[in-house]
Formats: sequence, C-alpha cells, structure tokens
Amino acid sequence: MGSRNVVMGKIAASYGVRGWLKVQPFTAAPDSLLRYPQWTLRNERNGREIDYRLLEGREHGGFLTVLLSNIGSREDAAALRGWLITVPRDALPDSGENNVYFTDLIGLRVINRENTTLGIIDDVREYGAQPVLHVRPETAADARKEILIPYVDAYIDKIALDDGILCVDWQPDY
Repeated sequence: MGSRNVVMGKIAASYGVRGWLKVQPFTAAPDSLLRYPQWTLRNERNGREIDYRLLEGREHGGFLTVLLSNIGSREDAAALRGWLITVPRDALPDSGENNVYFTDLIGLRVINRENTTLGIIDDVREYGAQPVLHVRPETAADARKEILIPYVDAYIDKIALDDGILCVDWQPDY
C-alpha cells in the first residue's frame, strides 16, 4: 500500500478568534478524524502541503472544531479555508474482510463480465444516494468518455486489489 496520504476532510472556515478551524470530515463517524494526531493539509490549487499536529478538537453539529499547531489567529485559520486534510494511508485501521477503502480502488482496471476493459478508476465520489466510480479510458488515444458506475452490490462483481482489477456488471455504452 505504501504511505500515500488519504483525504479525510476539508477546512470549512475559521472558528472563533484564536485560530480554531471548522472542519468538514469525510468520514462515516465525524469524530473519527480526531484519532489522528498528525495531519497534512494540502492546497489543491497549488499542491502545497503543510504538516500540523492536532492539539485539540471536538464534534460540533456534524462538523469538527479543531486547534492545530502553529495556527494562533483567526487570520492564520482563515488562510487555510478550502485546504484538504490528509493522513497517511498506513495510519488507517485495517478495513476488515470484504471491506475496502475507496482510496484503494483508485488505479484499479475495471473489467466487465464480457472481459472488456472499461478503463481505470480515477476517482470515487459520494453524491448522496451511493458512491460513484469515475472510470477514465485506459489510454489518451481511447475516444470513449469517462464512465460513471454506481458503487453498489448490483454492479460490483469482484474486487481483486492484489491483481489490480475490479470486475463489474456494466457495459461501455451505459
């Protein structure tokens, strides 16, 4: 697996005047993000990353309010609005048998029941009803567009992480 970082939340806003942050967690249990003492914040616009220690935090209405090291003012906190919160993949607990982290699906080759390669999983996004796999063509020369596949049992036949494959009941023209 390596130690790549996994996005676990996003800085929503500053909170108060002493450098606290309001965080939108991307975890099933909002307070589970508070278990990680070291966070790397990443600015998607410029790729900049900065490491912080979590000093204090609590759940507050589905969000978290947190205090990180080296952030001492409302202005410092406001400058981080929109930054992503990441933690090392190897810091996450084992997903257990028959479970998988969405981050582990990124890069898998998607093959359907007719043994047709549909492409490579580029992203997994939550849209409310269910997560959706974003599958891009395997090569730039492939004229097909991105394929969106709902991540539900009805369409997912098999996940073979060790082989780098996800098998689906899906057609290229759906």
